[in-house]
Amino acid sequence: MEVYTVTVATGTSEYSGTNNYIYLTLVGEKGESERTQLDNPGLDFCRGAVDQYKVMSPSPLGSVLLVRLEKQRYWVEDNWFCRYVAVEPPDGGKVLTFPCYRWFVGDVKMEIREGTAKTLTGDSALQLLEHRKTELQERQKTYRWVTWAPGIPRCIDAKTEADLPQDARFDNEKRSDFEHSLHYKLTIRFGKSWDDLEDFKRIFWKLKSPIAEYCMKHWKEDWFFGYQCLNGSNPRMIQRCKKLPENFPVTADMVQSSMADRTNLDKELKAGNIYLLDYAIMDGIPSNTIKGNPQYIAAPICLLYQHPDEGLIPIAIQLEQTPGRDTPIFLPKDPPLAWLLAKMWVRHSEFQVFQLLSHLLRTHLVVEVFCVATLRQLPAVHPIYKLLAPHQRYTLEINCRGRTQLISANGIFKRVVSTGGDGLLILAQREYKVLTYRSIQPLYDFRDRGVSQLPNYFYKDHSLMLWEAIHRYNSKLMSTLLTLIQNWP
Repeated sequence: MEVYTVTVATGTSEYSGTNNYIYLTLVGEKGESERTQLDNPGLDFCRGAVDQYKVMSPSPLGSVLLVRLEKQRYWVEDNWFCRYVAVEPPDGGKVLTFPCYRWFVGDVKMEIREGTAKTLTGDSALQLLEHRKTELQERQKTYRWVTWAPGIPRCIDAKTEADLPQDARFDNEKRSDFEHSLHYKLTIRFGKSWDDLEDFKRIFWKLKSPIAEYCMKHWKEDWFFGYQCLNGSNPRMIQRCKKLPENFPVTADMVQSSMADRTNLDKELKAGNIYLLDYAIMDGIPSNTIKGNPQYIAAPICLLYQHPDEGLIPIAIQLEQTPGRDTPIFLPKDPPLAWLLAKMWVRHSEFQVFQLLSHLLRTHLVVEVFCVATLRQLPAVHPIYKLLAPHQRYTLEINCRGRTQLISANGIFKRVVSTGGDGLLILAQREYKVLTYRSIQPLYDFRDRGVSQLPNYFYKDHSLMLWEAIHRYNSKLMSTLLTLIQNWP
C-alpha cells in the first residue's frame, strides 16, 4: 500500500470554509488512489486552514497528473473555496502543487492539475490532453458571449453580478466595502441640495486632504485649469496644435494679450507651444432629463498656450463645433464670470468623455473582451492564462455592476451624467468606431498627440514608467515560463 501525504488549503476570505464532506482521489499515469474522505479529528476546512491527510493507493501511481476533489452536502449546503492541494509522494520526492483557487458550489466534482505552465504541445499524457479539452468545454458553457448593445464590444452574458459564476465574483470583504461606499454616496445624494460651491466642503467633509484643499482654493485660476488638462481626471485629450481648425476662427489679435512679450500666435504655433482640447465627439449627443428638466451638453474647443512663465493656460474657448453669431469665442479678457463659466463647460464635457469613454469604454469594456476570451480559450495551465487570470474577477464583477447601474432607471451613474442612456450609447458607439489598439499604448499615444515634450505632464511620465515596468515584468515572466516549458522532461 502506497501512502501519499496530501495538504489541502482553504481560502482566507469570509465564508471560504465548509462543513460539507470533502473527498479526494489522486489520478496518476499508472492508475488512481482510493477515494478518500478528508476527515481529521476536530474541524476541517475552516477559513484559512491548511490541513494534512494521508491518501492510500494499492499500487504506485507513477507521476500524479490530477487531483480529483468532490464536495457533498452534509446537513445544509455550504460552499467551499479551495486554494491549492499539495501532494508528497511515498518516497519523499518532490512535493507537487495543484493550484485551484475556485469555489465548490453544491454537490460538485472537480479535477485540478499540477501548476507548471504548459502549452498544448507540452502535454503528452492522454489524461492531461482530455483535461484541457474538458476544462475549456465547461468554461465555454459557463462564460458565454452576449451583445449588450450594438456598436460596442461584446461582453459576458450576465445582466448583474448575481448572474456571474461564483469564481468571477468579489470576495465578501470586497462586496461589503462596495456596499459601504454606495451607502455613503446615497447619503450625500439624498441630503440637502447643492446651492453653493461652499456646499462641497460639507459634502466631502470626510475626505479632507492637502491636495483637496489646494484644488478648492485654486480651481478658478487659468494655470490650474491647464495643469488639470495635463494631470487631472482625463489627461488624454490634449494634443499639439500645428494649425487652427477651420471651425475655430481664433485670430492672433484675439489672443495677443495672453501671449508672452515679443511673440504672437503664429510664432507659437510654429514653435509647438499651442495645444488643443477638442470635444467634437460630443457634438449632437442627445441630453438627459432629470426630474423633468432637460440637461445641456457642449462640444467645446479649447486653445491652450505653453506660457514661459505661467505654464499651460487656456487662451480661447468655443463651446460648440459650428462657429457663428450664436457661438462666441470666450477669452481671458472677457468678464470674469463669463470666462469662468466657459472653462466650467469645458470641464463638464471632459467629465462626460472621461466617465463614458476613457473609463467605461476604453478601460472596462475593452478589457472585458480579453478577459472573457481568456476564460473561454485558454486552460488554467496555459502561460498566458496564468499571466492574465488575477485580473479577471475584478474586471467581470466591476463591469456587471457598471452595466446594472447604466441600464437601471434609478442607476446613480445614469442620473448624474448629462448624456443619459441614449446619449451614452451614441457616444460609446462613436468612440468605438475610431478606437485603435495603438491609441491605448502610451508611448505611441503621446507621440501621435505631439505631447512627448510637454513639460509638467506627469501623467505622461508616470504612464511611461508604469508601461515599462509592466512590459519588463511580463517579458521576463514569459521568458521564464517558456524556458521552463522547453526544459520540461
